[in-house]
Amino acid sequence: MLLNSLISDFSTLDFAALMAISLIGLPHGAADGAIAGYIGYTRQPGSLFKFFGLYIAMAVLVILFWMLFPTISLMVFLTISIIHFGLDVARTKQGWMSLVQGYAHGCVVIVGISQCHKEEVLQIYSFLIGKDAGPVWVMIDFISIIFLIVLVFYTCKAILDTKWRLEFIELLVLLILFSQFPPLVSFAIYFCGLHSVRHFRNIWLPLRNTIPLRNICLQIASFTCITWALGGLIIWLAMFQVSADVAFIRIIFIGLAALTVPHMILVDGLYHRHLSVTSCGKP
Repeated sequence: MLLNSLISDFSTLDFAALMAISLIGLPHGAADGAIAGYIGYTRQPGSLFKFFGLYIAMAVLVILFWMLFPTISLMVFLTISIIHFGLDVARTKQGWMSLVQGYAHGCVVIVGISQCHKEEVLQIYSFLIGKDAGPVWVMIDFISIIFLIVLVFYTCKAILDTKWRLEFIELLVLLILFSQFPPLVSFAIYFCGLHSVRHFRNIWLPLRNTIPLRNICLQIASFTCITWALGGLIIWLAMFQVSADVAFIRIIFIGLAALTVPHMILVDGLYHRHLSVTSCGKP
């Protein structure tokens, strides 16, 4: 019943959003190979295979964990997504208010889309874990309460300090967009139009100064095409059990969860630590 309802509710716009996430949003993660090269993890053949072996192993482990514990996996995925999206903005400020800002901007994606389209999102969550998503929604409601409290502090800070207003306006615009567009379209707008663009902006200059442009583009294109090919193969195999559209949805979001873990370790951890060490070492 849930599956049939979900399929009937999907529109051409929803599938366009999923395609955008796959074709536009995905390449921002495909730059991880170039980032690893910039840090120094893939300069030798042995280290190259070691890095990508660990990267793929972590992604596979996430998928296996999802298959065994889908509800916990979805809750963890939503939590780390809040952290990852929040770090996009929080790095621009210092002090405890950066934590407030990071939580607000991370939560606006998850809380904003979920609460603005509760019925549709609950249906998608339930589909992804194959069971009732009640426990997941308890978590969503809890972080929503904290989000409202944090939003009060953020609003006061933006009113009193002009340095915080631009990002605060961004948050308000996102809330408006999320309230007006369907959930998948809302996520595609954020993921492709803001998060991916901001990620490339943050990494491009350091990579461009140390790695030839041809090598950067070749690595991004290669890993993007490999991921598309693997995803297409998995969707084709899954079609023997479910319809193509259902397989497409499941592969995209569980695949995103699997890739987010090693991506966060590399980008939010190793890459930014390397930048900090490098900047401290400059005269």
